[in-house]
Amino acid sequence: MRLLKVMLLSVILSIVYISLSERGPDTYYFSFEESVFWGLYYFTPIFLALGTISFIIYMLLEKIKRFSNGTRIGLSILAAGAITIPAIYTFISVTSTETYDIYLIPQGYEGDVFAFYNIPGAPRVETEEGYTVHKINDEGYFITSTPDLDYGTVTDKYYYVDKEGNRTLISNTCVSGFGTGGFETFDEGNKKINFSYTGFKLTQNYCSEEFMKEMHSKDSGNYEKIIRKILKEYYGIESPF
Repeated sequence: MRLLKVMLLSVILSIVYISLSERGPDTYYFSFEESVFWGLYYFTPIFLALGTISFIIYMLLEKIKRFSNGTRIGLSILAAGAITIPAIYTFISVTSTETYDIYLIPQGYEGDVFAFYNIPGAPRVETEEGYTVHKINDEGYFITSTPDLDYGTVTDKYYYVDKEGNRTLISNTCVSGFGTGGFETFDEGNKKINFSYTGFKLTQNYCSEEFMKEMHSKDSGNYEKIIRKILKEYYGIESPF
């Protein structure tokens, strides 16, 4: 029964932690409902581990009669923290990343924007003040031979670029990401072709918090058209579409 209470407390702490986490400007964050879900998904195991270890140590310390109940609780929490906190810190340090990408988009373009990675023969990505630069072409995509894209909290910047190279910052409320994905097929010699992509939908007329947070799917027709061009130009094969 006491272990059940520990587990319930772990769930509550997960929700409280994710709800009170600091939020920075110009960054997309989940709604409260989404935060609760992901808080339960990611942080509940951490608090469960901490609570369970504390409970086990507490039960072991019960055999030592000279310790008061308060002492046993304190020692249990300290010991559990000494075991789990270094592991949690290491995990967070490794997995807590941000994307730091810049997208340079032709003036007036709207619709789906893609960045394709791991395309042999394509240019490597360039960097600008710590940001990875994606120069989007008139058809709405960018390709690079760089093996993989960035993952993590989206902290990207978006600019319209005119013919003279002048940049105009695009509000994040005009951008709605549709996440990452991959494409896999085989060439005529049965060699695997595998590349990844990330992308978003860009609007000029419907910029809003609602648009930014909505889940938009990519235009399948446009996506397939781009894939056909990439396969023909860089792999010399016809698309399976």
